[in-house]
Amino acid sequence: MLCESEEKTLHKSDEKYQAYVKILEEELVPAMGCTEPIAIAYAGAVARKTLGNLPEQLDIKVSGNIIKNVKGVKVPNSGGMKGVEAAAVLGITGGDPSQALEVLEHVTDREIDEAEKLLKAGFCDCVLKDDVANLYIEAY
Repeated sequence: MLCESEEKTLHKSDEKYQAYVKILEEELVPAMGCTEPIAIAYAGAVARKTLGNLPEQLDIKVSGNIIKNVKGVKVPNSGGMKGVEAAAVLGITGGDPSQALEVLEHVTDREIDEAEKLLKAGFCDCVLKDDVANLYIEAY
């Protein structure tokens, strides 16, 4: 936000405008849909990549704000699935961690089906993590 002495309109050619644009280019990351389910999917995808294969079980510990913000929104490219577990499992089955917050961009119907089967089998367990930052996700 600009202070009172800077209330004039900045133009694209202004040095200060260019400095703001540079900061935004360095700090902003594109995300697909709501950022919380995408961040959870990213955590799942990174967990699978780190392990090198599908784990036997997936546990997700998240802050209350993450649970609240994910509970009612659809996970992008999921065929309508909602919730922490759905986001995490779809990240495991079809997420591409090299895409960061666009991790679910190339999910296939087969990977959605695989995620649905794993969810029905109780593959993923979500637990509230107390005494952490408002936006906290741990996949293990």
